[in-house]
Amino acid sequence: MRTFLFLLAGGLLADGTAWGQTAPPVVLVNGYQDLPCESRVSRETFGQLEERLRAAGRQVIWFNNCSVPAGGEPRPTIEEMGAALGRRIAESGAAEVDVVVHSMGGLILRSYLAGKQNAPGTFVPPANPRVRKAVFLGSPHFGIGFAGLFGTVAAVDPQVRAMLPGSRFLFDLGTWNQGGDDLRGVDAIAIAGAASPTGDGLVPFTSASLRFQAGEDRLRVVPYCHTNSPLLRLAAPGCGRAPYLAEVDSEDHLSWRIIRSFLDGTAEWRGLGEAPGSSWNTAGGLLLSYQDREGRALESAARVTAGTVELAKGAFAWSADFVPAGRQEVRMAGTPEVTAGVNVAPVGFNVAVVKPGPQVAAVLPAAGRVPGLSRAPGMFVSIYGSGLAVTTGQAAALPLPVELAGVRVLVNGTAAGLQFVGPGQINAILPEGARGLVRLEVRNAEGAHGLNVLVEAAAPAIFTQSGTGVGAAAAIDAVTGALNTAQSAARTGTVMAVFATGLGATEQRGGLAWATTPVEVELGGVRVTPVYAGRAPGFAGLDQVNFVVPAEVPRGAGVRLRLVSGGRVSNEATVAVE
Repeated sequence: MRTFLFLLAGGLLADGTAWGQTAPPVVLVNGYQDLPCESRVSRETFGQLEERLRAAGRQVIWFNNCSVPAGGEPRPTIEEMGAALGRRIAESGAAEVDVVVHSMGGLILRSYLAGKQNAPGTFVPPANPRVRKAVFLGSPHFGIGFAGLFGTVAAVDPQVRAMLPGSRFLFDLGTWNQGGDDLRGVDAIAIAGAASPTGDGLVPFTSASLRFQAGEDRLRVVPYCHTNSPLLRLAAPGCGRAPYLAEVDSEDHLSWRIIRSFLDGTAEWRGLGEAPGSSWNTAGGLLLSYQDREGRALESAARVTAGTVELAKGAFAWSADFVPAGRQEVRMAGTPEVTAGVNVAPVGFNVAVVKPGPQVAAVLPAAGRVPGLSRAPGMFVSIYGSGLAVTTGQAAALPLPVELAGVRVLVNGTAAGLQFVGPGQINAILPEGARGLVRLEVRNAEGAHGLNVLVEAAAPAIFTQSGTGVGAAAAIDAVTGALNTAQSAARTGTVMAVFATGLGATEQRGGLAWATTPVEVELGGVRVTPVYAGRAPGFAGLDQVNFVVPAEVPRGAGVRLRLVSGGRVSNEATVAVE
């Protein structure tokens, strides 16, 4: 049995809440405002939205970002407004809220979810953001249009500076967890305006899309302008008249109908407005960082192109709103000239790093994909990327080495145990002491590269017999050791052992390393409390959950199995029960 489990671990190369008093409060967050704006009311941005939400039985919380005091600059930063939004949500006393944001308000919400700080590249994610659903109305996730026009005030306005394409703020926010953004499990949609050929007159549709996080199916397109701002009417004459994206003016306003349906949990919103049309599928945005072999950003390129499109140099990175979809050759003119292939997905923005040497792309549970990007202390993970090792190497025995085939993995400076290394994948154990947002870095003779990984109390992932994270669970009869199959199904009243990873920190009790975060088993829809949950004795990074198969579970060869711990739910596997 030990041999089977070690090979299993080492061979992984490969709601709707009804409207009414019980529904969460809705927080409305406005976007960039002309000064003075301290006394702004929701109607100036959202029209009739607040009164219509209240008429539908919702409590509404108005968050005027102009009410946030400035720190060290003439206006508050988006990070400071994000922190203030978090305080307002906490002060509401609600267990969870829904949030509707317009324009820059989307960046405020994302900054809060990430815990972004004023210092570049610094984040303190809130443990429980308490946001259930979010609707983004024309949010410039990767920057606003007319950068040259607005760039003249960027030096004295940190909000404008942050929203300019290629800013350090946008790059940091777009890469803060595992090289991408993380909405922390918030159920979200975006509504993009399409009154002009490229978007809503201010925000290009590629920037307003949530494809970078939630997929293009979470985008609805309406023929509205961004706002009734006089400045926008001057810059984009085609967007000088109603209807406006956030300014609800009737029961038939498409944004209102989409918001109402989405927050209500009905499917009507999927048929309102339009899905991204065929013209949207021809191009995607590109935000690109050029780095040296150690992962440090370079500014030495004189000109950067992606295919035939020239990228604009921002304050930190290069960007373009519309790059033909597909594999594009990125060429950086400099000394020396650098070329690299980058995949550009349509209907949204793509964030890419071009560098020599190792490049980390993702840190996944070794058991397979699970919902969310959080990982856990002591978790067995697979690190994917390119150039991670020059050759392959595999640990021969426990304890695992901290260097293998010239490769080291550091987590906040602590060396991780390595089970396997290869050019495209590394299997490692996260240190038991890892907590919060940690920096994971891969180092080899060719250089280094790292990314942030959010480590929470638990992030359970079930191993499966196929090694893919789907299908039959790696489960045995805890007494006989027989592998659970259709031919060797579990009987009610017997003890089953399921193998997983990601149960988090442990404590020693009776010679066993018990998980300190409680674990529950969901078997065929029945919740079961384990008799044991913790490290599998004699293994590194491998967890074991023992439980008695209850009499009331369904029978069959494919009974659904999940683990729940620390508010996180594992991948779904199956077991056989007779």
